[in-house]
Amino acid sequence: MRKASVTKKAGVLLLSGLLATSLAAEAVSPLTASAKAKSKLYFSMPTDLTTMDTALITDAYADQIADNVQEGLFSRTASGQIKAGLAEKWHHSSDGKTWTFTLRKGLKWSNGDKLTAADFVYAWQRVVDPSTGSQTADKYSGVKNADEIQAGKAKATSLGAVAKNDRTLVVTLDHPMPQFELELAAPTFFAQDPKVAKQYGKKLGTASSKQVYDGPYKLVGWNGTNGSFTLLKNKYYWDKKHVKTNEISETVVKDPTAAIALYKRGKLDLVALLSQQSVTANKNRSDFKEYAGDATYYLEYNQTGKVKGLNNTKIRQALSYAINRKAIASQISGGMYTAATSLVPAGAAGKTASGEDFAKAAKKYTGKYYKYDLKKAKKLFKQGLKETGLTSLNIAVEATAESPVSKPEVDYLQQTWQQLGNIKVTEKFVPFKQRLQDQQNQNFDVMVAGWSSDYAEPTGYLTLFTNNGTNNDGRWVSKTYTDAFNRAMNQNALNQKARTRDEITAELALAKDAGASPVYWNAYPSLVNPKLKGLQNFNAGNSFYYKYAYVK
Repeated sequence: MRKASVTKKAGVLLLSGLLATSLAAEAVSPLTASAKAKSKLYFSMPTDLTTMDTALITDAYADQIADNVQEGLFSRTASGQIKAGLAEKWHHSSDGKTWTFTLRKGLKWSNGDKLTAADFVYAWQRVVDPSTGSQTADKYSGVKNADEIQAGKAKATSLGAVAKNDRTLVVTLDHPMPQFELELAAPTFFAQDPKVAKQYGKKLGTASSKQVYDGPYKLVGWNGTNGSFTLLKNKYYWDKKHVKTNEISETVVKDPTAAIALYKRGKLDLVALLSQQSVTANKNRSDFKEYAGDATYYLEYNQTGKVKGLNNTKIRQALSYAINRKAIASQISGGMYTAATSLVPAGAAGKTASGEDFAKAAKKYTGKYYKYDLKKAKKLFKQGLKETGLTSLNIAVEATAESPVSKPEVDYLQQTWQQLGNIKVTEKFVPFKQRLQDQQNQNFDVMVAGWSSDYAEPTGYLTLFTNNGTNNDGRWVSKTYTDAFNRAMNQNALNQKARTRDEITAELALAKDAGASPVYWNAYPSLVNPKLKGLQNFNAGNSFYYKYAYVK
């Protein structure tokens, strides 16, 4: 799961590995051997790269780079399902609680160091160790002793991951985990070279030279602050023969208009259309393409007590009812985005036991709480002020400065909320890095945030708002929500019907209490070089996978 910069990426895998006692490696060449590739591709990103420390990545852009320069035990097929990665085979016990992975022979890091099962153990222990400060450590909940380690009640070395030898990793779970397989293809579960990690300490991943890589590419030329860097084919990667392009140029282009201009001059092979104007101006072009979205954009309310009124349920409900989600989604995206009717976005989190898309099933219960009703909002706001002893409410809405949709979205919120009565709404735009930091430190009133999941199951989104969850930055508390989430992840993990019921219970608790306010679901309208082939896009997981990409 990642914070989009809009933030980053989780669907129902249903623990497919439990249907068999072992899985074998899959053939990995989706392209014909005769395909002739150009030696270089050109891509851009709209904000600075934050970190290459896989324990600390929380945003979509760092995640995408990491997914192309690192590889986990598992990789992904073109459809986004898991396949063999650094592990060539694996099996599990009949109860789904003990997993054994066999690594490929001869694995190496980009510096030539030997890569072993112990590197996974080291990396995993580092993530769950509270001293690391990982915001994705809660993804290990369910691995033996992970919760106790994060609570400071056990040592990191007690984590249920053991290297039996250089090529054998044994993982013990407290209970079956429906998302476990797909999580193993995400950066939080990647390996780490202990020698390099210990050498750089807190500076690990702060520059390309302060990290090593085990994926299709290695990162070079990034000093931690510069806006251009390169992904070079990794000569030590086990499957380098199927990496179709030798070099990929990445440039930070914060002005979306400038990025489009670069694309139209042939300087980029793909450009995202990030505003209503750019979509409208380009949607009839032959090179226009809409990639499926996977992110929910939502408002998070600071409920730590910093802003007294935001602790009041009726005030939060008033703010939510005052949002015309259909209007805002259409206005900021040229009709590409969809009004949210649940936290989990449509098409990104799998289906229920009856075959219905989860978001559609959840809408039957949550939809009414996300409808625009200004009259009801005004009544609730007045009642909320009275309950809190306030005569007015002053709030600042913070958003990412680099995103072209931030200004129109926050302008809309300011205008509609000020119709509620005695409320003053100010706007605050900060760089993406600062926005992430402000979120983590609860240094905000109302935050415009985004989230996408590493795997296609509702819990990948619902993990956001559990009590004391590492990404519950607003500190909303709900026993109903958290209990339902925990049931879905534990006793009902293998019972799809019961798990869906739990997940809808959590959705309903969030909607009724306005613990946070989902606003819209995204899409990825883009212009794409017609000669670009083999680029993979997953609607759960990293956005773009470069391994097989090439231009004729």
